[in-house]
This record gives sequence, structure tokens and C-alpha cells, in this order.
Amino acid sequence: MVVERDRTQELYVLFDTLRQSSTPKDYTNGKSDALRSNNEVQRFNRYAQAFSMDIANVSESISRLTKLISRQNVFEDQSAEISALTQVVKASLQRLHNDLDTLEELKRRSLESQRNSQGYSSYEKDRFFSSGASSHLQASQKHSDVVVDTLKNRLARTGQQFRSTLQHQSMNIKTNASRRQFFTAVERPQTFESALFQDQEQHSQMQLAAGMGNAQYYRQRAEAVSEIETAVAEVGELFKDFTRLVHEQDEVILRIDSDVGSALDNVNAGTNELMRYLTSISSNRGLILKIFAIIFFFLMFFGFVVVR
Repeated sequence: MVVERDRTQELYVLFDTLRQSSTPKDYTNGKSDALRSNNEVQRFNRYAQAFSMDIANVSESISRLTKLISRQNVFEDQSAEISALTQVVKASLQRLHNDLDTLEELKRRSLESQRNSQGYSSYEKDRFFSSGASSHLQASQKHSDVVVDTLKNRLARTGQQFRSTLQHQSMNIKTNASRRQFFTAVERPQTFESALFQDQEQHSQMQLAAGMGNAQYYRQRAEAVSEIETAVAEVGELFKDFTRLVHEQDEVILRIDSDVGSALDNVNAGTNELMRYLTSISSNRGLILKIFAIIFFFLMFFGFVVVR
């Protein structure tokens, strides 16, 4: 007598065991590498976006500083606000210059993580990937290079704009100081009435106070000019680094142009070879037709002879 037994649950357990054992480890590792790569790429993109916004904010501050400098004259002194804004812009440019290294490091990590995520794919690549994976990596690397180079050029232009603004401010301060000295140094002619009714001692005290005020003003202007010249020198050092970065970018562009020129020369050489080959084929076309006609004639002749 056969005893029936329900073994459905055992079958389900066997299926689960086989499914877990058939899943390769490199597939799960590949998924984790892909997630890590995606996180690195997103981190680089967020940092580049924040870097771009910081450059825009610095450019806006420089524009505001330029407006303040253009509105400043002998009768409206805005030196305190201009000095504070100058220090803010200078500190922001220094911070952005230091952040360039961080941006380069994030770009390197992003590309390295993408290479690692595509290296897991002995199982995954055979199933899902095609030969376009390497081209995708090259496109991603080119995009990252373009983003970093664009931000470098924007930062270099911003530094040059700030340097020009500081030089204009220095010239403006010197011009206003000359005008103030001209207006305050002119003495009114002394008339007969003023000689009779003017207290000489009071007049001397007023002149002394005015002279002390002018001396204090000139001392403040000299300190402001000295601060501006120091800021110009510091920005000049930063601008040297920006210029070096721009020169490196120009060298990369020149190399790309030379590579494009070499590729174009190779394409033209290949076109010329194809045209020469086509010409040789066209010139031998009659000979080829004659050979085929002779072969066809012999085939027909031997065919009739064999048939008979």
C-alpha cells in the first residue's frame, strides 16, 4: 500500500536554495559598485553646481563693488563699505581657488568609481552590457573634463575682473584725494571788511583744525590705498595660478586641434587611396570582362563537346 505525502514545501525550499546558489557573487558586488559609482558621480555634480553658484555670487559682489566705487566722490565717502566688500570678495576668491583641488579630486574619484563599476561585469556585461560601455565611460570623462575646465575659465575671468576693479578703485581714491586737496588748499582773498571784522586768532584755530582734519583724511586715504595695493598683489598671485590653468587648457585645446588635424589628414589619405583603387578597378574592367567571356566560351564549348 502506497502512503501519500505532501512534499510541496520541500520543493519550494529546493527552488530557493538553487536560486540563491545560482546568483553569482560578482553580480551582487557589481550592483554595490554601481551604486557607489552613482553616488560619486552625484557628489561631483553637486559640488560642481555649488562651485558654479559661488562664482556667480562672487561676480555679483564684484559688480556691486564696482557700482560703489563709481558712485564714490569727494562729498560721499563709502570707504568702509568698499573695504569690507573687498575683503569678502578676496576671501571668496581664495576659498574658490582652494576648492579647485577638491573639485579635481572628486572628478578623479567619479571616473575611478565608474571604471570599477564596469569592471565587475564578467557576468553582468555578458547579459546586459554591450561594447558601448567603454564609449559611455569616455563620454562621461569628457563631460567631467569640460565641466572642470569651464569652471576654471570662469574663475580666471572673475579674478581678472576683481583685479581690474581694485586698480580702478586705487585710481579713484588718488583722484578724489587730489580734488579734495585742491578745494581745501584754496584760500579766499582777504578783503578790507574781513580784515576789520575777522578775529585773527579764531581764524588761525579754524585753519589749524582744518589742517588736522585734512591730515587725518589723507592718512586714511593712504592706508586705504595701501590696503588696495596689497589686495591687488594678493589677487595677482591668484591670477597667476588662474593664468597657468588657462594656459594648460589652451595646450589641451591645441593638442585636440592637432589630433583632429591628423585624423583629417588620415581621412583624406584614405579617400585618396580609395579613389586610386576605384580608378584601377575601372581601368581593369574591360580586361575582367574579356576573361569572363573567354571562360564562358570555353565552358559552352566543352559543354557541347561532352554532350555530343
